[in-house]
Amino acid sequence: MSTTPRLPSAIDGVPAHIGSVLQHAPDVRAAFDAMYATLLGRGTVGMDVKEALRLRNAAVSDCGL
Repeated sequence: MSTTPRLPSAIDGVPAHIGSVLQHAPDVRAAFDAMYATLLGRGTVGMDVKEALRLRNAAVSDCGL
């Protein structure tokens, strides 16, 4: 997976990243934020495990960490 953004930032002068790209579609951004909050804030898996999985996924997918 590439770390080079494929979509431009929606905010002039701000580099493309998930937040600035999602500004193209504020309704999608709101839905994404709600889904992400649900994934992180609920469930039976502890936050430490969720964070370890997030970091491992980032490393495996070469997201730039």
